[in-house]
Amino acid sequence: MNPRLSIILPVLNEAPLLAATLARLRPASDLEIILVDGGSADDTWEVAGRHPLVHRLRAPRGRGCQMNAGARAARGGLLAFLHADSLLAPAHLAALRRAAADPTFAAGAFELALDPPLPALRFIARGANWRSRLLGLPYGDQVLILKRELFQALGGFAHRRPEDLDLVIRLKRFTRLRLLSPPVISSGRLWLKQGYFATSGRHWLALARHLAERAFTSRWPPLGEL
Repeated sequence: MNPRLSIILPVLNEAPLLAATLARLRPASDLEIILVDGGSADDTWEVAGRHPLVHRLRAPRGRGCQMNAGARAARGGLLAFLHADSLLAPAHLAALRRAAADPTFAAGAFELALDPPLPALRFIARGANWRSRLLGLPYGDQVLILKRELFQALGGFAHRRPEDLDLVIRLKRFTRLRLLSPPVISSGRLWLKQGYFATSGRHWLALARHLAERAFTSRWPPLGEL
């Protein structure tokens, strides 16, 4: 029997985080996990091989390319694209199963919480949730979720960054994304390493630049072939 839900995990040198991420995902007949490695130089491939549920693939480096490869191999009717530093609890899997069984659900993402729960990271997460609710623009660390038929109709992810934002903007032409709860816990390591203002500024600049491209051209960027 084919699973109802496919979790697709693009990875690159994520061995230190991967075991904790996979440990949250319990084997179930309606669930498959597809890990797509982009050429890791650490023990990522071996760590993934220790989990009984994980189907491992290799693909050219690039998150969009890797996620498209995972989607091609997926058998589930609902695709969930999970980052290696985001944690899914049983409540998240229950929400995904409800979405898979809901004929009115087309696409969505989870609300966001950042770890560690420092005041600055809580403020950034609130901003991300505000952007998701009011603008309908969640990012990839919120676990993008699409019905398989819709993902295929969109042509998958672009092979250039920001691949998550590009997909969401194209998706808005067809449906309204549904924001699911509880919030998914994602690592705040990027903000801690590169700085709060610099990292958030780059994110908002990427959003503004991408929206400007959409406003001044009718040509979509090159998409991956599914």
